[in-house]
Amino acid sequence: MESKLLLEKELEPIFLGKFPPFSESVKEFLVEYGPYFILVLSGIAVFGLLVAFGFGGAAVGLGAVAPGIGFNFYLGVALGVITLIMYLMSFSPLRARRRAGWNLLYYALLIGILSNLIQLSIFGAVVGAIVGFWVLFQIREKYVH
Repeated sequence: MESKLLLEKELEPIFLGKFPPFSESVKEFLVEYGPYFILVLSGIAVFGLLVAFGFGGAAVGLGAVAPGIGFNFYLGVALGVITLIMYLMSFSPLRARRRAGWNLLYYALLIGILSNLIQLSIFGAVVGAIVGFWVLFQIREKYVH
C-alpha cells in the first residue's frame, strides 16, 4: 500500500475527479520539460531573493529592505528560501521520474500556499493552490517510487 502525503488523500478526488484531465501529450510535455522550467524559474527566484535583501540592488537601481519592514516580510522570504531549496532539490528526481521529486513539489506548493496566507495574499493562495494541485495531480502517475 502506497503512503499518502499530508492532505493528499483529501485533495486527490477533487483534482483527479472534478477537474478536466490533461491529454497524455500535455502530461508527457510537463514531465519531460517541467524540471528545466523549474530550474530556470528557480534561478530567477534566487536573483529576486538577493534583491529582496538588498544584495545587488544598487547595481540595478533598486532599494534595499527598509528597517522595520515587518515580520511577515521576513517570514515570507524565509518560506520562499525553503520553497526554492525544495524546487532545486527536486530537479534530479524529477528528471529521473522518481516520486521523491513529485513529493518535493507537493510540499513546496503547500509551503507556498502557507506563505501566501501568512502575507494575506488570499487570491494568490487560492489561485496557486488550484492551478498547482491540478497540475501536480495530473502528472503524478508519471512518477514511480
